[in-house]
Amino acid sequence: MNTLDTTLVKPFIPTIKQRNSFFDALFYDIGNLTNEEISDFSPLLDREGSIIVIPPQSSNKKISRYPNVSSFLESELDNIRIVAIAGVGSTALGTAALARNIANVYEIDVVGIVSGYGVSDLITEALGGWFFYSATDAIRHEIREALNRFSVDNQTESERNLLPIAQDVNALIKILNASPPNLSLLVGHSKGDFLLDFALENFVKKLNGTSHPYFENLQIATFGAVADFPPEFKNVHQFLGAIDWFGGINSRLDVHHIKVPNAWHHLNSVFPFYLPIEKTLKQYVKIT
Repeated sequence: MNTLDTTLVKPFIPTIKQRNSFFDALFYDIGNLTNEEISDFSPLLDREGSIIVIPPQSSNKKISRYPNVSSFLESELDNIRIVAIAGVGSTALGTAALARNIANVYEIDVVGIVSGYGVSDLITEALGGWFFYSATDAIRHEIREALNRFSVDNQTESERNLLPIAQDVNALIKILNASPPNLSLLVGHSKGDFLLDFALENFVKKLNGTSHPYFENLQIATFGAVADFPPEFKNVHQFLGAIDWFGGINSRLDVHHIKVPNAWHHLNSVFPFYLPIEKTLKQYVKIT
């Protein structure tokens, strides 16, 4: 963690962990994680943009951790099959719970990109959170403009020294640019859906009109918000709870999506009206 993040965050670790636990337990199915796995997560170690690899429950394998995407790609490029990115309020714990849901469906390891509590998240939350902007188009514009400013690939050297970096979306961009040969599925929830959208638009832009096997073969699944993905990607599945006003106010509701009956925004099966991610993936999203 950089010095500024450490200085800002370390004195508040107990408070942050309590808040993280609240949001992660509210939105994500943390009951799929063991107590040992839960206790191992730390806002200082599992920071924004770091990578965790979550095995299915049945495997009894340990969670793997990588401090940054570069070290992860050096070790695991050919093993990447599924990548997941969680949403607002989540950290490594929410990311792990989301990835565990997905891993249980397909019985393979899932890569989770951690959304964290770096400086960029503090700024985002200081602005009131992405869920509370006033209009859908304005939200999408502000998100993309913010991510564009904070994206490493779009900064000048001077800007890199002045602006915070959205490490989670940059990690996703780097994974896509590395073109893992076995990548089959991207899954997002909540704000993570728009991070997927932004990263994929960046990917298409860099290709500059060149085709790519991902356009026909890569499956994309979103939960809790509806984004407007680049039309080059042919296998997009978007799911919004029928009573999810929380995600609906920021969604492109004119884009094709499936409304899940009696479901709200959260994925935690302990609470009523959860969005059943495992059942939905089994029904609609097949990978080879």
